[in-house]
Amino acid sequence: MAGFEARFERLELKYLIDEFTADRVRRDIEPFCHSDSHNAVFQGTGRRGYGISSLYLDSPGRALFWAKERGDPERLKLRVRTYTGSPIAVLELKRKISDVISKTRASVARDEVEAIARGCLPEPTHPETDRFLNDFALTSMSLGAQPTLHVRYEREAYSSDVDTYARVTFDRHIGVQATHDWKLEGKPDGWVAFDDYRRMNQRERTVVLELKCQSIVPWWITNLVRKHALKQQSFSKYGIGIYLTGLLAGEGTLPRRSAGALV
Repeated sequence: MAGFEARFERLELKYLIDEFTADRVRRDIEPFCHSDSHNAVFQGTGRRGYGISSLYLDSPGRALFWAKERGDPERLKLRVRTYTGSPIAVLELKRKISDVISKTRASVARDEVEAIARGCLPEPTHPETDRFLNDFALTSMSLGAQPTLHVRYEREAYSSDVDTYARVTFDRHIGVQATHDWKLEGKPDGWVAFDDYRRMNQRERTVVLELKCQSIVPWWITNLVRKHALKQQSFSKYGIGIYLTGLLAGEGTLPRRSAGALV
């Protein structure tokens, strides 16, 4: 069971906001966007969205993490993404060159993930799928990639009705935990919440707003940024997650380039 899903290039503009600003932004995008079909009401909360869990892979020396910390212009993320209620896993290669994101991914059966990462590919199905899985396996093996970090969060998403591609997402309740095995779900009692760290510096819970588009930023996004005086920030869930779990694991204080975006 494998299927090639998508390949596209885009800009990702990230902002850290509070819930009051999130409500105002949501109202302002209504004339231009529709709610993602996967958005649902979280039971007992009234919030809309869907759950995402990502297993990040990295080399034993955390080469991908350090590339982010150094600010290398060309970077890579290697991850396995699952969605609440879905029986599949999504293997993903996310490459960044300056501000441009290129993402390729394919859906596979959950029990195939480790074998593919180790170079044992399933039977050929489709040329694009087969090329991607081969690329994923070669990248993973060249890094000696291994499970490093779980990241989970709630995403509320909207897509543009007036552009070829533009997307607005709000991410909340981000949690991380270190891992060394291929289980796609973290331990129930092992999560470290980003908001717990944030509260040392401010009271409000954080919402991560991402404005995603192709190479030209739509005018309505530009107006949105100006109206709400949004300040773009560097924010990596993986990078900050490594920082937080590194502290708890007694590995010492890591450089705070990514973590500084939280303050």
